[in-house]
Amino acid sequence: MLIGAEAAAAELAVLTPVIQDKQALMRPGPQGGAPAPVLTRVHSGALHSALQKEARQGFTASMLQLDEAAMRLAGKGQRTWLMLAQEDGGFARSGFWLREGAHERFVDEPFVDLVVDADSVADGSFEEIFAHELGHVLLRRLLPALPNGFARAAHHSYSLTDQQTAFDEGFATHFQALARRFTRNARLQAQDQGIEFKAFTPLWESNFDRAMRIEGVRQNLFVHHQIGSEPTAFDRARLRNGAQLLASEGFLATVFYRQQAPGSQQALAARYTPLFRAFMDLNRQPLTPDSALLPLLAQSLNKVAPAAGQAFIKQIVETSYGVLGAPALASKTEALALAGRKGDGEAFVPALQALRKEMAAAVAAVQAAPARLAEHTGPALWLLAGEQCWDLNTADAAQLAALPGIGAEAAARAVASRDRDGLFKDLADATQRSGIAPAALNALAAAARAAGPLTRQ
Repeated sequence: MLIGAEAAAAELAVLTPVIQDKQALMRPGPQGGAPAPVLTRVHSGALHSALQKEARQGFTASMLQLDEAAMRLAGKGQRTWLMLAQEDGGFARSGFWLREGAHERFVDEPFVDLVVDADSVADGSFEEIFAHELGHVLLRRLLPALPNGFARAAHHSYSLTDQQTAFDEGFATHFQALARRFTRNARLQAQDQGIEFKAFTPLWESNFDRAMRIEGVRQNLFVHHQIGSEPTAFDRARLRNGAQLLASEGFLATVFYRQQAPGSQQALAARYTPLFRAFMDLNRQPLTPDSALLPLLAQSLNKVAPAAGQAFIKQIVETSYGVLGAPALASKTEALALAGRKGDGEAFVPALQALRKEMAAAVAAVQAAPARLAEHTGPALWLLAGEQCWDLNTADAAQLAALPGIGAEAAARAVASRDRDGLFKDLADATQRSGIAPAALNALAAAARAAGPLTRQ
């Protein structure tokens, strides 16, 4: 079933917590499950009216249409639920008690938990952040088997976590850039164009993360290595390795954005339907924390919708400069970038012409054999000590050096060997190439396995 642009949008059902003794009421789920909030429907008021206006127009209406398409394809779901959080909201959650008069029933559906007020609706921030959170809901409807990952670090557009977190957050984040592309909100347009701003507020961490979710995604910054400890500075003459790209939510957001942004807003639901079907195909596979999710998604999309799959594969190879699928291009790309930085036309122009031909050939080769996308992404080799948990194939030298039994010199050797000779195949390979004591690596890896994946909010 193809959901076209004419499909009716899902209802935006607004909820508010039931307050008891000055606190939001929680109740155990059915059969003694985890506590879930007790909520009631909101049917009136100025904020409700403003939200329903958003639901009828602009990008929020398009997001509701996508959620309607997801519900139809999944064969499950009644409506899009929005809980007006009292504080610290901004999550996609699942399961709540709905109080209707004197009765309560458990609604086993995902919902968006978000702080909303008149100002956030008026300035367009609701439209953008709601789109992000509803992106998580779409994944939970279509890909409920998405596994958790091992990373303990806080996630940002510019940070490296694990493939599972990056996949989840990257898909959600690309909707923020898409909201900016299609918004009708004059204030959000002005902010996007640099006309409207508030002094000092961009200096707060979450605000420059939000800015990077737009500009970093548009400029494909996250394919590059960060410069030192500066989170928003990137060396355009150095590319991240395949494992790092798949653990970067910013990079995945760029891939999804470049695939879905071209075309009209009216055709969004039709454009996303093949991708949604690919999510469902991926959901039927035995996914684990070791699954290379983006390459597997490309293979699923190539199976359920070949034209869309071929375009998606092309997008991944080109956006990664060949790191995914054709890594021989990576070093040539870095050499080209160095020549370009110096303005060396004699070196840049002929190299550019040759690289474009090589890229076209590489794209065709990967399109013919999509499994190549995962050939150079390496295994995840997680090491845990206390709250620090790093993958040997993605961590930087400082992160590895902070783990007991490794030290600065061995960490530097490990990263240098990884950059020069490729990702580590296993712990024994890492020991041989870095000189890290096997006992130290084995103990850290055993601790990670014992702790298991992290369930994120």
